[in-house]
Amino acid sequence: MTFRMYWDDIKKLTAEVDLIYYDGISEGFKIIDEENNYYEVKIEKTTRNTTCIKYDLSVEGLVVGRNYTAVDDRFLKTNVVYRYIVRSTSFDEKYYYDGDLGNFYTPKKTIFKVWSPVATRMLTDIKGLGTFEMTRNEQGVFQVEVDGDLEGARYKYLVNIGGQWESANDPYALASTANNGSSVVVDMNKTDIPLNLDRLLPLRQKNDAVIYELHIRDWSSKKSSGIKRKGKYLGLIEENTVNTFGDSTGLDYLKDLGITHVQLLPIFDFGSVDEHRQMMHYNWGYDPVQYNVPEGGYATDVEDPYCRIMELKEMIAGLHGASIRVVMDVVYNHMFERFSSDFEKLVPYYYFRIGKNGEISNGSFCGNDIDSTRLMMRKYILESIKSWMTHYGIDGFRFDLMGILDIETMNQIVELAESIDPNVMIYGEGWDMPTLLDDDQKATMMNQQEMHNIGHFNDYFRDTIKGGTTMEKILEKGILTGDLKNFARLSNFLLGSEKGPDGKDFFDAPSKSINYVECHDNHTLYDKMVAIEIPEEERLRRHKLIMAVLIFSHGIPFIHAGQEFCRTKNGDHNSYKSSDFVNGIDWDRRTEYHELVDFVKGALELRRSIAVFRTSAFTHQTKVKIKRIKKVVELHYEDGTKLVVNLGSSNHTLRLHDERVVFYVGGLTLKARDEYEVEPLELVITRPGNKKYDGVSH
Repeated sequence: MTFRMYWDDIKKLTAEVDLIYYDGISEGFKIIDEENNYYEVKIEKTTRNTTCIKYDLSVEGLVVGRNYTAVDDRFLKTNVVYRYIVRSTSFDEKYYYDGDLGNFYTPKKTIFKVWSPVATRMLTDIKGLGTFEMTRNEQGVFQVEVDGDLEGARYKYLVNIGGQWESANDPYALASTANNGSSVVVDMNKTDIPLNLDRLLPLRQKNDAVIYELHIRDWSSKKSSGIKRKGKYLGLIEENTVNTFGDSTGLDYLKDLGITHVQLLPIFDFGSVDEHRQMMHYNWGYDPVQYNVPEGGYATDVEDPYCRIMELKEMIAGLHGASIRVVMDVVYNHMFERFSSDFEKLVPYYYFRIGKNGEISNGSFCGNDIDSTRLMMRKYILESIKSWMTHYGIDGFRFDLMGILDIETMNQIVELAESIDPNVMIYGEGWDMPTLLDDDQKATMMNQQEMHNIGHFNDYFRDTIKGGTTMEKILEKGILTGDLKNFARLSNFLLGSEKGPDGKDFFDAPSKSINYVECHDNHTLYDKMVAIEIPEEERLRRHKLIMAVLIFSHGIPFIHAGQEFCRTKNGDHNSYKSSDFVNGIDWDRRTEYHELVDFVKGALELRRSIAVFRTSAFTHQTKVKIKRIKKVVELHYEDGTKLVVNLGSSNHTLRLHDERVVFYVGGLTLKARDEYEVEPLELVITRPGNKKYDGVSH
């Protein structure tokens, strides 16, 4: 094509004429509508570049939602393409729609509603029934009522924009055929089951939580899991399963561990795995296709639209029945692909972030950052959150690359979610990504004070405790893996990371710090310590020490599934599409490292029993006395509890005054009745002798 015309604002057009066509020179342009009415166009500015001449044009009288043709001075024609007009503030203000969208089923009729102000026509194409013309309202919402019982009907939208027809699925649909083939009408009332919300204990504060991250397929893919329904939703809640040695696995193991929340890697419909051949390929699932539809590959029947819905609900109900809350990993920052997405087909250029010069924002490094500042995108995210909470009983959300989203959207999410469930957990990756959004609008850690009740993955804690996380820093050590240069920072982490690496304020509440050293990304802690070449016996001792610091630090502990029994991915630092051999949990290690498993269980039990480890405000920290003696740190809490960490090379004598040791990492040695020797790489907790807690020793 040698000539293109774009509609970029209500009275602004942009023409591009290629140099190969009369050297890109045009004396003028006209616009024609579908009734052959002509609109005069004025050339305001011309700019020559290496391939074309760009014409900035002004025009009066064009109406959004109609098709137009552009004609140049040589009578060459091209369709006018809706472009940046959809990104104007006036467009959002005029066409924002606050009603429901999607399909609305009753046995007598179904209503279909979809938003596309730039569309000239919209049809609902129902398989086996034909197409139905939709009517448009002032906000650009197309609607049609179709009589009859349409339960199970498969449908698409046929949309005409700028004279071009596209076929799109319904982004608001709750059900789908396999691999996003078609949207499906379902009766959600038929999927209602008890979700066992009454089995969940109230969270008195966010810091009571202990998060356990797992991937549906990893949990059961290996033979050692003893789970029959491998890689499926229902496999997660199978009971009475054991490993090769007869030790508990799966749900029974999880119930006994002492965690409060399971964080599930993506369970929405994603695009990287063929649902018909799920076990042929592997992926974590951070490539959304349908935000409101469960992933079909984890269901036992991918063709039945109800199956994935019901089995996901059964899984959540099973976890709730075990008093375990469910956190959903959500990826509202990018999609699988931009141009194949239903959003782009229905309103091109609207839903994805674009710079002032037309550049595509790529802070996600996936080439299609979602623009959460667009009012209808923000509305979509909010309604998606509401759908997962009300239909499925989801108890929290972990936001992938949260820093790509904007602060206002995140605050509205919290307000909505807490109105549904006051105990909801909201947290995410508050990294400062290079997305095309002003820094003061990004939902990042540096803006945490602008976001209430939102937690952030504390990478400062992670990297200082265990050492660098990237492949390039695999051999870099941290405080607890052998490099003590940042030893003085340990007490700050134990008390909730109030200060950052520059000594300035970091978090304004301990609950905003998601404390972790390992997650699905990068090397496991075990693999990192193997790479550092820490001897095996010392490695286990350091692993215990790191787990203890993680669990007893103020904030919210986060554990990667299998971390408590030295999970390995055989050195794979980015296993997002690696095999089950790499990603699957080896449940036999649960027996091999049973000492560490019991240690973690005991630490979690103690954390639940002593309130000072779950404090919710930094005002309590001022009452904690900190003592540093060489490479030993002692924390003396207001209730008489003491926590001591010895990272030195010799024993540290701990003098006790009507106190007793209730927790320790290694071989604690009695020196005298009122003294204990805290050995190197040791964490010890003491309590006043009159406290009722019986204690845990490991």
